[in-house]
Amino acid sequence: MNKYVHALKAQGDHVSFIGWDRGQTQAPPSADDIHLYKKTATLGARWRNLLALAGWNLFVVRTLFRLRRQISAVHAVDLDSALAAWFFCRLCRKPFVFDIYDHYADTRAISGPARAVFNGIERFLARHADLTLLADESRYEQHELSPAEHIMVVENVPASPLQAQPIDTQEPGPIRIGYLGVLEPRHRGLENLLEACAGQPGVTLHFGGYGPLSERIEAAARQHDNIVVHGPLSHEAGLNMLANMHCTVGFYHLSMPNHRYAAPNKYYEHLLLGRPLLSTRGTPPGTRVEQEQTGWALDETVDAIRDWLAHATKAELAERGARARSLWEKNYQHYAEEVYSRQYRQRLETLTRHD
Repeated sequence: MNKYVHALKAQGDHVSFIGWDRGQTQAPPSADDIHLYKKTATLGARWRNLLALAGWNLFVVRTLFRLRRQISAVHAVDLDSALAAWFFCRLCRKPFVFDIYDHYADTRAISGPARAVFNGIERFLARHADLTLLADESRYEQHELSPAEHIMVVENVPASPLQAQPIDTQEPGPIRIGYLGVLEPRHRGLENLLEACAGQPGVTLHFGGYGPLSERIEAAARQHDNIVVHGPLSHEAGLNMLANMHCTVGFYHLSMPNHRYAAPNKYYEHLLLGRPLLSTRGTPPGTRVEQEQTGWALDETVDAIRDWLAHATKAELAERGARARSLWEKNYQHYAEEVYSRQYRQRLETLTRHD
């Protein structure tokens, strides 16, 4: 959300942030007002978080009603926030922006009648929002939507002034591999990465973030000197950590249906950083890094990672990293200014003018 907060505040707009503090929330530091729902909930606990999720939606509605005289538009992320926001917007006649980061049912592996219900609600909101934001063109198919005037594709491009430094191929020491994000125990290959790298000479593995796999990673770090835990990091601090790596990681196992349409920030971050990306064969980021030669797409196994480690060289890492940065400068260097600051802001202006 920082990308939108910065773009709006640069134009003199007042921005409030409503978020769920699960213990590690990184609220946008530049927001004028921050309102946090403080209820413990475990990432990935699914139905066990149902009561907390109901409380969160009630908190969203109550906070929006309390702020209603100050609100010009509401920007809601994903279905667990959007339904409450849509309810408020329709009652108070405020423009509603539905920003879909991830397909709700696919991300949570929901099946059966519940899947049909969630899909129907999500599709209804996407079709009836004043502005719907999708992360990639492929999401039209995933959400069963058709291009429309009110739908805008906004790629997950970071708005960062970071200046990438080329990889020093003559630097002594091991290859440094970095991961930044939620430490998920399944579908992201982190358990395979940990097993492949722990105790292996010639490589150090760095983790930034938190999640269900944290305890296992911390235990491995106590046992092996080449596993480094950075803990929860702000996005800026996380990018600085990754900038000191030789390679970044973004695995997306196809056991998670949503990964067939993955449009992750990790893909764009590796371009910004000028660091090659390790991803998964058969996924959109995996296909792109293979085609563009800015990284590698591996099979979903420990052996595939070990085989890559056995053949990785700093020279090839540097070559693919330089190619990644070149693509950033060609295609995305001015994306934030063009899309967030101009196109998105103009859309909001139009909506609020008609309000």
